[in-house]
Amino acid sequence: MKKKVTLIIVAALVVFGLIPGIASRTAYSQDAPVEITFVHIFSDERDVRLETIQQIAANFMAEHPNVTVNLESNTDSYASIFEGALRAAEQGTGPDVVQIEDTLRQIAIDSQYFVKIGDYASEEQLATIPDIITPMRNYYNLDDEIWGLPWNASNPVMYYNPAMFEAAGLDPNTPPQTFDEITAACDAIMSAGIETLEGCINWPITSWLPEQWLSMQNALFINNDNGHSARATEALIDSPEMLRIMTWWKDLADKGYFVYSGSTEAYTSEGLLFISGKTAIHLSTSAGISNVLNYSQTLGGFDPGIAPLPKPDADATNGITPGGGSVWVMAGHSDAQTQAAVDFAFYLTSTENDMAWHKASGYFPIRQSSIDALTAEGWFDENPAYRIPLDQLLASEPDTANAGSVLGSAAQVRGAVVDGILSIIDGGQDPAEAMIAAKQRADQAIADYNSVIGD
Repeated sequence: MKKKVTLIIVAALVVFGLIPGIASRTAYSQDAPVEITFVHIFSDERDVRLETIQQIAANFMAEHPNVTVNLESNTDSYASIFEGALRAAEQGTGPDVVQIEDTLRQIAIDSQYFVKIGDYASEEQLATIPDIITPMRNYYNLDDEIWGLPWNASNPVMYYNPAMFEAAGLDPNTPPQTFDEITAACDAIMSAGIETLEGCINWPITSWLPEQWLSMQNALFINNDNGHSARATEALIDSPEMLRIMTWWKDLADKGYFVYSGSTEAYTSEGLLFISGKTAIHLSTSAGISNVLNYSQTLGGFDPGIAPLPKPDADATNGITPGGGSVWVMAGHSDAQTQAAVDFAFYLTSTENDMAWHKASGYFPIRQSSIDALTAEGWFDENPAYRIPLDQLLASEPDTANAGSVLGSAAQVRGAVVDGILSIIDGGQDPAEAMIAAKQRADQAIADYNSVIGD
């Protein structure tokens, strides 16, 4: 699906032309009714994160009685949400607020189907931007221009089953921290005769984790300073640092230590493998901390351990990139709707709601005021696992590697990486050959996109 999104956007830019937003702040009447729609990925009625969004929207409407906020979500796919928003915008029926994955930022800007939130924000709202923690401001370039506001921010962590560690003679209080330590732990776990195991470790088949391990090694994903100094023209996915990752991954797969659900991008399915006792270690997003803690206890019958994402080696200390999504406001609506949408975006990401969102999910707080309040009330002392992804991010000294990549064709480039991964772990292809082929596909995708967009 992610490959398809890029093609749809590029085609739309060619066929339908550009739809620029006109920036001006217009206060909407407190009496005239205004209706806006917020489209997001949290579609499961059992998900506590959906309940939190519903409560935040209800509180906003209570404070703005003339504004109705409609919540829409029928998929947990960022790509489908984005594609649907674009198609609706082409028909003049686009939603007002859209949750957008971080990798779709550049293509959202290039599409010009979105307005700059900063151009509609009040001075009071703009004054809250410095409160957003530095890594998130840098990642979304908020000190220069404000397109979207960061919201559901996450990074990868390691979940593990302490009982299985003990059964294998491992100390659950000292979980593995490097690739070699993961392999050694899996040697012990797979030799322990644990009946439920299908493998030692699993994680979603995505480009996201390799990108984190590149960042830890101070290596880039794409050229031109990860796309920050100029549009990228080349994917750097055949680098020695990437080959190190893929070689280790293949070794785990060849030994039967790494298993996966059979589908790519399958965060929920991979989580269920771990929760059901099929693996002892699971690498995934911190966004699932609340759900993993809950369902490991209620469905799996164990209390999981949570630790930082293991590094390629002890010297790979350059840190990780932010992940997750942000909220954007679509063009093509009345001034009153646009203003209400901007106000809702700031409300959604306010200190109080940032704290509630963090507690309900595992997404780390994006505001320093939130962190200070959570610390003062003892939240992190009582729930230390929730502090792990935040500490991982704050320990990253900002540079071009951990600032993440800016790439209009990110979906296709990441798709090429995934194809390369599958050829390695399922097809047995040599990692170097697989990543050279993946690079060729990725570079072609970048060239095709740039030829349409221009400089």
